[in-house]
Amino acid sequence: MLIRILMLSVVLAGCATTQPQLTPTEKQKLDPALQRLLTDASTNRADYDVTPGKSGEETFGVLVRTDSVDEIRKAGYTVTSVFGDVAVVRVTIPALRSLVMLPSVKNVSNGSRNYPQ
Repeated sequence: MLIRILMLSVVLAGCATTQPQLTPTEKQKLDPALQRLLTDASTNRADYDVTPGKSGEETFGVLVRTDSVDEIRKAGYTVTSVFGDVAVVRVTIPALRSLVMLPSVKNVSNGSRNYPQ
Protein backbone atom coordinates (compact mmCIF):
# COMPACT_ATOMS: atom_id res chain seq x y z
CA MET A 1 0.00 0.00 0.00
CA LEU A 2 2.83 2.39 0.83
CA ILE A 3 4.42 1.72 -2.56
CA ARG A 4 1.15 2.59 -4.32
CA ILE A 5 0.89 5.84 -2.39
CA LEU A 6 4.47 6.75 -3.28
CA MET A 7 3.90 5.93 -6.96
CA LEU A 8 0.72 8.00 -6.98
CA SER A 9 2.60 10.90 -5.37
CA VAL A 10 5.26 10.81 -8.08
CA VAL A 11 2.65 10.72 -10.84
CA LEU A 12 0.68 13.60 -9.31
CA ALA A 13 3.83 15.67 -8.85
CA GLY A 14 4.60 15.20 -12.55
CA CYS A 15 1.09 16.24 -13.50
CA ALA A 16 1.28 19.33 -11.29
CA THR A 17 4.06 20.79 -13.43
CA THR A 18 2.21 23.19 -15.69
CA GLN A 19 5.16 24.70 -17.51
CA PRO A 20 6.12 22.78 -20.63
CA GLN A 21 9.71 21.63 -20.75
CA LEU A 22 11.90 22.64 -23.66
CA THR A 23 13.65 20.00 -25.71
CA PRO A 24 17.41 20.28 -26.24
CA THR A 25 16.77 21.40 -29.83
CA GLU A 26 14.41 24.16 -28.65
CA LYS A 27 16.96 25.34 -26.09
CA GLN A 28 19.68 25.41 -28.74
CA LYS A 29 17.70 27.17 -31.48
CA LEU A 30 15.46 29.60 -29.55
CA ASP A 31 16.66 32.85 -28.02
CA PRO A 32 15.91 33.42 -24.29
CA ALA A 33 12.88 35.65 -24.95
CA LEU A 34 11.19 32.95 -27.04
CA GLN A 35 12.10 30.28 -24.50
CA ARG A 36 10.26 32.36 -21.85
CA LEU A 37 7.28 32.70 -24.20
CA LEU A 38 7.01 28.91 -24.48
CA THR A 39 7.47 28.14 -20.80
CA ASP A 40 5.77 31.01 -18.96
CA ALA A 41 2.15 31.85 -19.77
CA SER A 42 2.41 35.11 -17.81
CA THR A 43 5.19 36.50 -20.04
CA ASN A 44 4.61 40.18 -20.87
CA ARG A 45 3.39 40.33 -24.48
CA ALA A 46 4.69 43.92 -24.83
CA ASP A 47 8.16 42.45 -25.32
CA TYR A 48 7.06 40.74 -28.56
CA ASP A 49 5.76 41.61 -32.01
CA VAL A 50 2.34 40.08 -31.42
CA THR A 51 -0.83 40.54 -33.45
CA PRO A 52 -4.15 38.70 -33.64
CA GLY A 53 -4.16 36.01 -36.33
CA LYS A 54 -6.95 35.12 -38.75
CA SER A 55 -8.76 32.99 -36.18
CA GLY A 56 -8.07 35.34 -33.28
CA GLU A 57 -5.02 33.44 -32.00
CA GLU A 58 -1.88 35.43 -31.27
CA THR A 59 0.81 35.41 -33.96
CA PHE A 60 4.37 36.47 -33.24
CA GLY A 61 6.92 37.98 -35.59
CA VAL A 62 10.19 36.06 -35.34
CA LEU A 63 13.50 36.19 -37.19
CA VAL A 64 14.58 32.82 -38.57
CA ARG A 65 18.10 32.05 -39.76
CA THR A 66 17.68 29.29 -42.32
CA ASP A 67 19.31 27.43 -45.17
CA SER A 68 15.98 27.12 -47.01
CA VAL A 69 13.14 29.62 -46.90
CA ASP A 70 11.29 27.32 -49.28
CA GLU A 71 11.22 24.58 -46.63
CA ILE A 72 9.63 27.02 -44.17
CA ARG A 73 6.99 28.06 -46.73
CA LYS A 74 6.28 24.44 -47.73
CA ALA A 75 5.75 23.62 -44.05
CA GLY A 76 2.91 26.18 -44.04
CA TYR A 77 4.48 29.12 -42.23
CA THR A 78 3.80 32.72 -43.24
CA VAL A 79 7.05 34.30 -44.44
CA THR A 80 6.62 38.07 -44.70
CA SER A 81 10.12 38.99 -45.90
CA VAL A 82 13.56 37.56 -46.54
CA PHE A 83 17.00 39.18 -46.23
CA GLY A 84 19.76 36.76 -47.24
CA ASP A 85 19.56 33.82 -44.85
CA VAL A 86 17.15 35.58 -42.45
CA ALA A 87 13.37 35.29 -42.85
CA VAL A 88 10.69 37.17 -40.96
CA VAL A 89 7.99 34.65 -40.07
CA ARG A 90 4.59 35.05 -38.38
CA VAL A 91 3.93 32.09 -36.09
CA THR A 92 1.66 30.99 -33.24
CA ILE A 93 3.12 29.62 -30.01
CA PRO A 94 2.32 25.96 -30.82
CA ALA A 95 3.69 26.39 -34.36
CA LEU A 96 6.88 27.91 -32.97
CA ARG A 97 7.74 24.58 -31.38
CA SER A 98 7.43 22.77 -34.71
CA LEU A 99 9.24 25.53 -36.63
CA VAL A 100 12.48 24.97 -34.71
CA MET A 101 12.34 21.26 -35.58
CA LEU A 102 12.73 21.95 -39.32
CA PRO A 103 16.22 20.83 -40.42
CA SER A 104 16.93 24.06 -42.32
CA VAL A 105 16.23 26.29 -39.30
CA LYS A 106 19.47 27.34 -37.60
CA ASN A 107 18.01 29.64 -34.92
CA VAL A 108 14.93 31.70 -34.14
CA SER A 109 15.03 35.12 -32.49
CA ASN A 110 12.36 37.36 -31.09
CA GLY A 111 11.25 40.06 -33.50
CA SER A 112 10.57 43.54 -32.21
CA ARG A 113 7.72 45.86 -32.93
CA ASN A 114 8.81 49.18 -34.38
CA TYR A 115 6.95 52.36 -33.52
CA PRO A 116 7.07 55.64 -35.48
CA GLN A 117 8.76 58.49 -33.65
